[in-house]
Amino acid sequence: MVVLIIWIVITLLGEWLQLGATTSLDRLVSDGIVYTLLLALLFLVSVVAYFKWWTWVGLRVPDRWGDLRLLWLPLLAVILLIMFVEASGLPEGESLWFMLINTLVIGCSEELMFNGILFLGASIKFGWRRAVWITALTYGLTQGLNELITGDIRAAFLQAGLAVLFGVWMVALRLRLNTIIPLIILHWLWDFGVVSLRVQGGVTTIMGAGLPILFAVLLFLYGFWLLEGYHASMSKNLSAR
Repeated sequence: MVVLIIWIVITLLGEWLQLGATTSLDRLVSDGIVYTLLLALLFLVSVVAYFKWWTWVGLRVPDRWGDLRLLWLPLLAVILLIMFVEASGLPEGESLWFMLINTLVIGCSEELMFNGILFLGASIKFGWRRAVWITALTYGLTQGLNELITGDIRAAFLQAGLAVLFGVWMVALRLRLNTIIPLIILHWLWDFGVVSLRVQGGVTTIMGAGLPILFAVLLFLYGFWLLEGYHASMSKNLSAR
């Protein structure tokens, strides 16, 4: 929790200070490198390195490479999202590179914080079932606070709700794969697609606004199915013993 609080302060305070005249966090991500995001990631890496938590937080290869097949639906959703963004028009010039870099840093930082450090601590203290919801709800709350920087309460509630759905299927994959490395890539591409839609005005269309929500709901249900499968496998292993 201490690590989480420090990370939130670095991230949100830094975004608020760097926001300046920009009225949108999406614009902030596309207008230049957000250096406080890099600072927050560096802080987490330093904590993990100091306590030697590398494998514990999921910076490892999967236990079974065959389990990577579970990524098929999230990958399909991300590919379709990126295809829609490309059809709508990708950002051009420096904005494209700024968005690619910033969303990659966000993906690394948020996965290491939530599905890495927070999930590790919560699962040790409360068990994996409660840890799933602690991680997803905390992630959603943090995303809501993120949007409050701009003063848009409606957007904050919507972002928090979608983030909880996102957090459930991501932490479900964390459980099943026992690694966060593929999750970082998924998180990066998802954020890039969603931010690109907002920056380019794609969310003003019915398709552009509805596609991320549709995928978020479908992937939440998929994550729920993954959790049920994990619970069944754990019960089977306990019965075998």
